[in-house]
Amino acid sequence: MWRADAGRTATVTEALPEKLRVLWMRELAPLQPAYREVRLQFDRGYEPVVLGKLLFVASSRDDSVTAYSTDTGAEIWKVYADGPVRFAPVAGEGRVIFGSDDGVLRCVTAATGKLLWEKRAVPVDRQLLGNGRMISVWPIRGGPVLRDGRVYFAAGVWPLEGIFIYCLEAATGRVVWLNDRTGYLYGVHPHQAEAFGGVAPQGYLLIDGADLVVPCSSAYPARFDLATGALKEFALPAAGRLPGGWFAATPEEKEAQRLQRRGLLFDSGVNVKRHEDKLRAEGVAGVRRSLRAGGREWSFEQLPPGVSGTVHSMIAADGKGFVVTEEGRLYALAAAELVTGDAKIWERPRTMPQTKDEAATKPDAAAKVLAAAGAERGYAVVVGLGEPGFLEALAGRSHLKVLALAADGSDVTAVRERLAAARLYGDSVAVRQVASVAAGLPPYCASFVALAPGAALPGPVELKRMYEWLRPYGGRLIGPAGLFEIAATAGLTSARVKQHANGLTVITREGALVGSANYQGDWVAGNDALVKAPLGVLWFDDTLGHFKRSPQPKFVDGVMISTDKDWLDATNRKGKVDYRLQPSVFSDVYTGRVLDPYEVPELRQQFSKVDVTTIQPGQYRPPTQKDAWKPAPPVAGVRTNPLTGEKEPRAFPKSYGCDGGFDYGMLYTMRSGTAAFYDKRVDSGTIHISGPRSGCTSSIVPANGVLNVPYFYEGCSCSYPLPMALALVSLPPTFEQWAAWGKVPATTLAGKIERLGINFGAPGDRRTDGGTLWIGYPAVGGPSPEIAVRTEPAAPEFFYRHSVWIEGGEGWPWVGASGCRGLRTVTVSELKPGTYTVRLVFSEPDTAMTPAGRRFDVRVQDRLVWENYSIAAEAGGAMRVVTKTVPKVIVSDGTLTVTLAELQGQTVLCGLEIIRDGLAVEKMPAPARVPGRL
Repeated sequence: MWRADAGRTATVTEALPEKLRVLWMRELAPLQPAYREVRLQFDRGYEPVVLGKLLFVASSRDDSVTAYSTDTGAEIWKVYADGPVRFAPVAGEGRVIFGSDDGVLRCVTAATGKLLWEKRAVPVDRQLLGNGRMISVWPIRGGPVLRDGRVYFAAGVWPLEGIFIYCLEAATGRVVWLNDRTGYLYGVHPHQAEAFGGVAPQGYLLIDGADLVVPCSSAYPARFDLATGALKEFALPAAGRLPGGWFAATPEEKEAQRLQRRGLLFDSGVNVKRHEDKLRAEGVAGVRRSLRAGGREWSFEQLPPGVSGTVHSMIAADGKGFVVTEEGRLYALAAAELVTGDAKIWERPRTMPQTKDEAATKPDAAAKVLAAAGAERGYAVVVGLGEPGFLEALAGRSHLKVLALAADGSDVTAVRERLAAARLYGDSVAVRQVASVAAGLPPYCASFVALAPGAALPGPVELKRMYEWLRPYGGRLIGPAGLFEIAATAGLTSARVKQHANGLTVITREGALVGSANYQGDWVAGNDALVKAPLGVLWFDDTLGHFKRSPQPKFVDGVMISTDKDWLDATNRKGKVDYRLQPSVFSDVYTGRVLDPYEVPELRQQFSKVDVTTIQPGQYRPPTQKDAWKPAPPVAGVRTNPLTGEKEPRAFPKSYGCDGGFDYGMLYTMRSGTAAFYDKRVDSGTIHISGPRSGCTSSIVPANGVLNVPYFYEGCSCSYPLPMALALVSLPPTFEQWAAWGKVPATTLAGKIERLGINFGAPGDRRTDGGTLWIGYPAVGGPSPEIAVRTEPAAPEFFYRHSVWIEGGEGWPWVGASGCRGLRTVTVSELKPGTYTVRLVFSEPDTAMTPAGRRFDVRVQDRLVWENYSIAAEAGGAMRVVTKTVPKVIVSDGTLTVTLAELQGQTVLCGLEIIRDGLAVEKMPAPARVPGRL
């Protein structure tokens, strides 16, 4: 296991020989870490583990795990995942288990690499661009840890998308427990701000006594009960300006006894960040960069004989020492007296792709596609594999990152091996096997999409899905001549279809997304109609960072034009807050890619002129903000209260954030503890984008059809878990997203409520387009309307599951996924007298429950409405939503009572909606998983 054991102590009883000599050396490709931020560089180099006579190495470079002989360095087997493998596997009892950015945990035999089982962490194949690669929205970046036949891991990075902490049986993959409740936790953030936050697992999980410790990116770790998965300890980033990081370890047993305590060790070389005026660090230097073998300390700073480069990792096993350098060399060292002759050297294959000059002399299918695409940079999606050499030529003759979608039954392993031999697989070309072209790729991600030679022509529905992948402002879809007629019937918006001179059909996505808007950084509302709650992550990356008080970016025609401050140059300072500007940087709104100097020449001509010599203002504020550091509460017009129907000033929770926020017309965005927004069209409440710290400048901007959240974190060391940029895109209303809607005193609501949804066990509140405000009960998600609800018993058993587990039915999945067991009555008071439509939402939460295992009677206002009711029988199984309607319910005294009488097993109720006659009753959705957009 990584660092020897489940506690990550890096301590083994096996002693290394006093005199070591290189037995063999294998040259591997150097790794490029996912992040430039050292606090998140969990994958900076290879981290081998050993079981018996085999050494296992995971690679984020070519998405693989490889087994080598410890004696000779010979490759024994190699298996591929569908995404980068960024953490060391765990090995034991003849098995090797590893997770990938594709969201799947796999178990293979140690001897042969044969697949034994695999577990997809989330039953949704939705992808995004993460750190420049196409990955699952829920990558496995909580590195697995193994103990007593159980393997623990975590999936998901973004709390707002859902976080999933697992315990599985190592032999079978059976789920022992799952905690999926830690994505939305309301609490204190820096500067005593309050906001939603959550666990953001990135780092190696470890076990400390009876606790499972989950590193939380660049925040501090969370603790879960090892036996049950219950959250025991978690602090939102309120600890102030001491930075967290991906690394944590427990002290080895003797050290723990000396300290007379259990606890975690941190490394100040990892938990380090400059907070404008000085470096801040937490931990002990060198903890990560040392090994204790047989009582002797081995420091990574001391090169063993025969090893060259910078040591990244060192382990002791099988009577040998194994050393990995940052340059990618893997050494095996044995007792000097046992090594005879020269060390065996396994050089990396020298095969290289064709150069562009070579490609120019060989016109072929790839050359035709590139000519029709008109793009040499960005991301390309290829449907099919083409003939051998086609993918190599696409990547080798351009600077594209290519994702090839192979049909089921294709020999993708052979293709991957061929591309790996050409040094292309992984970062330049990746291959995914998909059941259909409706793969869960995100919208707007591709500079071009191409049908590989020999690929079947898509139908109109498939073609429209592929068209959605194209970047606006010129993305192209390329295929054979037959594509021309199909395009005419596919209903493609803003599409221009023509035949290229080389015979291919080219479909160009012209201009802006319909309804989107530019933003010129001039404090004028853009009214981008496409940016609407709920929103999900489109891409994330930390390549391009900005000082926290830099000027507002501009968003023009799909390009962000941003100007950083030269905050690290002390000669630029005037006091501690004023600096000069740096030249403008141009980046792609839809992928986060920093554009090369020759791209977008027209925009560069228009926006490149920057004064880099004059000291700039310390803050950039809209004209409406009078105090640069202490903004007034938001003023955002008038709304209709969704509970009473009365007009009132629009108000919403806005915690600390010196940016003050800004009204962009349809969205009000702000720093409120974390990045946050309020959708005025539905009066959504405050929705937090937990993880990143947005800028002191108002830097959360709806433009070009997405919500842009650039990285405005430099110069701050607060322990926000996700110091990076992201963009978000609108998703269907079935997507789970919670808000802090805001306090409404009980006295304001008394006798006036005419529309209300009660969402039992929910983490927060949620307003629907149809007008119902669903209030989480009990209220745990920040300021919320004070509704008069009584239950019997007073404290029934509330439960929550993430709505991705809902498999269908009729009703809001995010209502049906939570609820309460054992409820006998629920009484709602302070309603406006009248006649109501009452809707009750049910879902069977227990997957093993039979239709006869849970039955109860249901009464509304003492009227028996359903007798001997079985949720599972009506829904057709567990985790399916059922919405039952009772019309013409008379509420004469302002009180409504629902009674559930147990007949077999406990009662279950998920939600209760109350709508006064005369108000619109929205149609309930039939939850469906749309690839790429849920």
